[in-house]
Amino acid sequence: MTVYIEYVFIDNFVIDLLLLLTAFKITGKTVSRVRLIVCSLSGAVFALIYPLITENVFITTAAKILFGLFLAFIAAKFSCFKDYAAFTAVFLGLTFFVGGAIIGVFSLFGLDYSAEYSIGLMILPVYIALAAIKRLITFFYRKKDLSGLITDAEIVCGGKSVKIKGFFDTGNGLYADFSPVIVVKKSAVSPLLNIAFMKNLKRISLSTAVGTDKKISFKPDAVVIYSGGKKNIFNNVRVCVVNGGFSGYDAILHPALMEKENEGKIAL
Repeated sequence: MTVYIEYVFIDNFVIDLLLLLTAFKITGKTVSRVRLIVCSLSGAVFALIYPLITENVFITTAAKILFGLFLAFIAAKFSCFKDYAAFTAVFLGLTFFVGGAIIGVFSLFGLDYSAEYSIGLMILPVYIALAAIKRLITFFYRKKDLSGLITDAEIVCGGKSVKIKGFFDTGNGLYADFSPVIVVKKSAVSPLLNIAFMKNLKRISLSTAVGTDKKISFKPDAVVIYSGGKKNIFNNVRVCVVNGGFSGYDAILHPALMEKENEGKIAL
């Protein structure tokens, strides 16, 4: 029985620690090690004593919620009630979510909650569930950040044109013969390749994470960037063609093309 109590204490200490760290990560709150340890220890102690209060499920559930509110209150310093409410909502939401994850995993594998080994295994589904949440939130935040830099564009060459989605990369400082270079996946400009390969064909060096490689490029008649309902037209741009694709867009645009020009005006 002593081992059982130790398992429960350690298990809940680690789970509360993970829940608080994830809540801090999501809400952007500064982590205080002292508060973190105190809250995790308090949560572990509460997990030991709350089953002794009563067997009434409504009372124990209410006790859990009230203790969660208290735990969130002492976990960090809050500038206002709204700040506290946001952190509390995230913390309680995560708590109920991982509770469901534990039930789901234990039911799926037919594990006995009362077994000592099962209590020790509870940390695993909690860790996996919280890691998945953090990855998902990071993905959506990144997607939201990128969305402001993704725009509609058009490449015109030899009387033909293709419309693409372009991403403005401020780190793209590539020039060729004093022309800014945009990097476009081959499938996006395939209708233009027969025309493009007949003129202005040139190999340029393209540096990537795996090294530097020579890539085919061509100079179209114009690159059109759509911004706020206006067309910003640039006629001094070189297009570098690559086989690989990009996630969510077709091309990496040069920051020089972010300049605001009047509709129909030839820039650069």
